[in-house]
Amino acid sequence: MKRMLIAALCLAVCASCKQKVAKPVPVEETVKPAPEPEPDPRQVLLEAEYDRYDDVTLTHSAADLSDGEKQMLVHLLAAAQLIEELHMLQLHPKNLDWRDAIMASGTDVEKKLFMRYQMPWCADDESPECCALEEQPEKRIGYSHWPKDLTDEEFESLGELENGTDLLSPFTVVMRKKEGGFHALAYSQMGLFAAKMKAVARELDAAGATAPDPSLVKFLYSRAKAFESYDPFPYDESDYDWIALEGDWEVTVGPYETYKNPHQLKALFEMYIGREDKELTAGMAGFKDNLQEMEDSLGELVGKGVYKSRKLDPRIAIRAVDIWMASGDGRRDRGATVAFHLPNRGKSVDEGLYKKVMMINHSMAFEKVVEARAELILVEEQNEFLDIRADITNVTFHELSHGFGAYHTMEVKTPEGKKTTVKEALGEHDSLMEELKADTMGLWLVQFEKKKGTLDERQQKVRYVSALMHILGLLQYPLPGTYPRMVAIQLGWYMDAGAVTWDADAGRFAVDFEKIPAAVESLVKEVTLIQLTGDRARAENLIGKYIKKKGEKEYVLHGTLGEAREVMLGKFKEAGIRSPSLRYKVTGL
Repeated sequence: MKRMLIAALCLAVCASCKQKVAKPVPVEETVKPAPEPEPDPRQVLLEAEYDRYDDVTLTHSAADLSDGEKQMLVHLLAAAQLIEELHMLQLHPKNLDWRDAIMASGTDVEKKLFMRYQMPWCADDESPECCALEEQPEKRIGYSHWPKDLTDEEFESLGELENGTDLLSPFTVVMRKKEGGFHALAYSQMGLFAAKMKAVARELDAAGATAPDPSLVKFLYSRAKAFESYDPFPYDESDYDWIALEGDWEVTVGPYETYKNPHQLKALFEMYIGREDKELTAGMAGFKDNLQEMEDSLGELVGKGVYKSRKLDPRIAIRAVDIWMASGDGRRDRGATVAFHLPNRGKSVDEGLYKKVMMINHSMAFEKVVEARAELILVEEQNEFLDIRADITNVTFHELSHGFGAYHTMEVKTPEGKKTTVKEALGEHDSLMEELKADTMGLWLVQFEKKKGTLDERQQKVRYVSALMHILGLLQYPLPGTYPRMVAIQLGWYMDAGAVTWDADAGRFAVDFEKIPAAVESLVKEVTLIQLTGDRARAENLIGKYIKKKGEKEYVLHGTLGEAREVMLGKFKEAGIRSPSLRYKVTGL
């Protein structure tokens, strides 16, 4: 303003004097900084995806181990890295090449996201652009186990072929013959897997050479042999050795779960290295005394005309461990596996012999997150009943319940009169029904414990409230997953029965302690009958009551159930509550 007044005054004076004046010197303009480049939309998507979970590292020191244990651990960790790579190859045959390219020249978030998910694609965000590779290849997971052009009709007919048993083995790759038909290759025969499987076998053998416990030595040697076998069912004998493990260490390695496979059939490689918590294992030993009675009670619930309870093997093992390393399908990209019941199939399963492993440090990693969620979405007066130890007990009973009633390879007669297995009868719904059975039956056994006099009224409430929070925790994950759909069915069923209530105004859930036992029992009976009769239509009806499939990978929840989920997710996001994504570090080697 001052400069403008001086210029005006000069012009006025010069005009009166009729003298020529020089033009005013223009004021130098301020140079504007160059605009910030627009962020790459793909990188923005990757950052948003990665920030949905918190990286949490579980660290253990090997400094106090014996020299033999340290040497064993070095070889087991090497095997775990190979299992990680085998699993990547199962997800997509180009995965290792993509990994190397991203590690060499990718952005920081591209590297972090690939290592979390063991593939370039996002897990929550299904948009094609949410990919750690600029070329954004089509997201196809697990298809290397099948011919590229295999039709649904051909898949359904595999079991009827002369070599159908081998083709449907969880441990073979199905190949199309040039002359027509199909043949099965054991994983160890397939070029994509063979070299790394042999390398795993060498590491297991080397670990066995210095392992401190005879039972562990026996298992490592027998499982190494299985990894090199061309048998389409190579793991039966080493399963017995694994179940019989004693000593301090728990080592689980092999292809087991089938959730990520397109037809829910071919098993993916995973590995756990854990150290037993002997005190907690001893505390769980009492559960074994009641296993047969629990199995018999299921037969009474559904009717002996439908199911005659099996004689369970008394060698069933239950262990509580701290996990030092998880890899492959065992290293979850979001959250963590907190327990497992294995094997899923084989001779030991037919005999009712299993092992259940509770991963205590995995469960404890969720304690603060669960408490924070409860403050937002659970009625205030029920917060006092929340206890992470009760959640661990519920998970234990979930794993126990996998051993009751139906199982994947159990022979059944469908409503149409066809004799087949549970797996073949239920098809893509088999794993979902099995997990639903186990989770609901585990909670049903609260009443079994009540009758035994081992739970008082408060302890029952603690178990039910902790189960509800476990359900709500799993419900936050994307619905294509088996476990989110499992808990959606549970929650919807309980809400329909009034056993769980939703206050839309307050945005909070509550357990009705009077109604929850009957609601749980009715769902146990429903899903068990579906399995025992191989009734796929009935399974689809149960799923369809609560979950609607909009596209190949898109699901929505019906009515109040869906509305409540959206409110819950909004609360978690606003509060910045994120589930952990576990990592592992072993020092002192």
